[in-house]
Amino acid sequence: MRFSLAFYSIEGFINEHNQVVLMLSIIREHADSWMIKAILWLIIFAFVGTIFYSWGMGGSASSGGGVIATVNGQKILQAEYERNFNNLVNFYRQQFRSQFSNDMIKKLDLKNQTLQGLIQKKILLIEANKQNIRVSDEEVISYIKKLPSFQDDKKFSEPAYRNYIKIQRLTPGEFEESQREILLLEKLEKLFRTHSKATKSEILKEFSNQEDKVKLEYVRFTSDHFTSETKITDQTLQDFFQANKTQFQIPPQIRVKYVKIESKDYESQVEPRDEDIKDYYQTKIADFQVKKKYKASHILINLKPSEIEGDLSEEEKRKQADKKAELKSNELLEKLNKGADFGEIAKKHSDDSASGINGGDLGEFPKGTMVSAFEKALDNLKPGEISKPILSPFGYHIIKLESVEEKRLKPLDEVKNEIIESLKEIKARQRVKRIIKRIHMAAQQDGNLDKAADGHQLKTTETTFFSKKNHNIPEIGDQPEFFKTAFILGKNQVGEPIITPEVSYILKVIEEKPKYIPELRKVQEKVKDALIESNNKTATLKKFEELKESLKKNKDLEKIVKSYGLSISNTPFFSKSESIPGIGNIEQIKENSFAMKTGEFGSAQVRERFYLYKLVDIEKSGAPDSEQTEQIANKIKTEKKRQAFQEWIDNLKAGAEILVDKTLL
Repeated sequence: MRFSLAFYSIEGFINEHNQVVLMLSIIREHADSWMIKAILWLIIFAFVGTIFYSWGMGGSASSGGGVIATVNGQKILQAEYERNFNNLVNFYRQQFRSQFSNDMIKKLDLKNQTLQGLIQKKILLIEANKQNIRVSDEEVISYIKKLPSFQDDKKFSEPAYRNYIKIQRLTPGEFEESQREILLLEKLEKLFRTHSKATKSEILKEFSNQEDKVKLEYVRFTSDHFTSETKITDQTLQDFFQANKTQFQIPPQIRVKYVKIESKDYESQVEPRDEDIKDYYQTKIADFQVKKKYKASHILINLKPSEIEGDLSEEEKRKQADKKAELKSNELLEKLNKGADFGEIAKKHSDDSASGINGGDLGEFPKGTMVSAFEKALDNLKPGEISKPILSPFGYHIIKLESVEEKRLKPLDEVKNEIIESLKEIKARQRVKRIIKRIHMAAQQDGNLDKAADGHQLKTTETTFFSKKNHNIPEIGDQPEFFKTAFILGKNQVGEPIITPEVSYILKVIEEKPKYIPELRKVQEKVKDALIESNNKTATLKKFEELKESLKKNKDLEKIVKSYGLSISNTPFFSKSESIPGIGNIEQIKENSFAMKTGEFGSAQVRERFYLYKLVDIEKSGAPDSEQTEQIANKIKTEKKRQAFQEWIDNLKAGAEILVDKTLL
């Protein structure tokens, strides 16, 4: 009998998730390396691809949908794409938290990145098959059973496996197959691992890039910084409009009719059964664990080395500061043992100003909040007891435990109402999903969306005209899929259901307007603003050229730029491997700066900014020591391996037949 496993714990995912975060930091250092991108995507799809099935919203990992792409004839299903895209969005949402927005999805190009990651994964799996690389069931089972997150007293935990199947609603073998892919790709990577060397000249060059430093004076201004004195007449406005008509073109517009269903409207109709409540409680039982809680106060003594007088080394000052802090802590403890008031001592002597003014009170906090030495001391105290001085990275603590609440599991009765509300949300979403699909089926038959909606006591709504660029419709809000669907539909065509956790839609395009060039009188203010901006850019470019010419004759940067109303800024020392402080990671300026001699000038126009800069000082690195040489050599060899792997992947991709249905993106 084949032994199939399908399990993964949240803790296990977090461990692997941290590896993804580590990889993200690497990719930022080597953004142009395809090898880095390759490894990142392999990790993301291996570890994230089967996670994030929320309770009640799961589904088979093998469910299909349309074919979004094929790679040498092998399919990438839309359902697989959508799962990985949603997982990737969730991943970034967790990283950026409140800073994350739908606009970031576009800026990070997550849709295309998801597709490219799946294509690359498919290419590599096809190649593994060509190379006759195989992973046996025994290898997969052994690998999974050794995952640290599923060990209980150094043994595989069967309950964790069963619980995972229940929570994730996966079919047996789906998780196993995802782990088989991980092992296949690991074997493939080892097969094509190349041997590389780092030459002495390469090491010296890289060390120079890291350690040689320069300092700049610079002037920066935007491309429209200076104001043009050119007067705008009716004729110049007309001429500019005629020459730039497409800039003011009104794009194609459409108007749609839609049905909108919000799941919250159905929550009052849901009455969860007792068995559903019990099942949810057991499935989500980890969410109802309450951590151990402490209520405590402390007195912190932390003398800084700078407070030690005398001509001593920093190390000796630090040692003396620690000794004095320990001595002072013991003196305060002796006073407390003789009956001194803890709160008064804390107010007078604690170096933790935030808690000190409150008599050392730290309030109530759960286990895991404080550093380990602090919590270990708490666990050895009884309420009302005071600890001996405890050393932590922050200094010496005298701790008083006020009270403790042991960890516990909230009983079902305590969380029943909370569970009922969650189940109402889940089941309301499920009901909306069924209704929207039925409306869609009915509307597809005769194109009558009004009739289909009326069959479920719902009404349709019509929008005003909107375009891809300008679609601010308050009643729709930020729903990218709504507008994406609208613009792939033909007139009178009913779109596929758009289903989100909060709201669902079905829409139909009812009117279209082609693109057109408006009359000048209707866009006159826009044309005028654009002409002013254009004139200012021309004036600014002229001033920039004047400044460059002036610097050829007179090397006094401050004197020259002052006459133009500009100010000079200064950078600290920076290396080739760093972004230029105050300027940014502009390679053109960095390369030129490290090729210049002290006192020489450079200039650059980058995007919408102009730069004038002067090399002020140079710091040469010398030669690397043995430890630095080894580190740099390892870095160079690793990069060479990445480059070799990149070339190999590029060749595989260039030779593959890749077909993409962009209408499904």
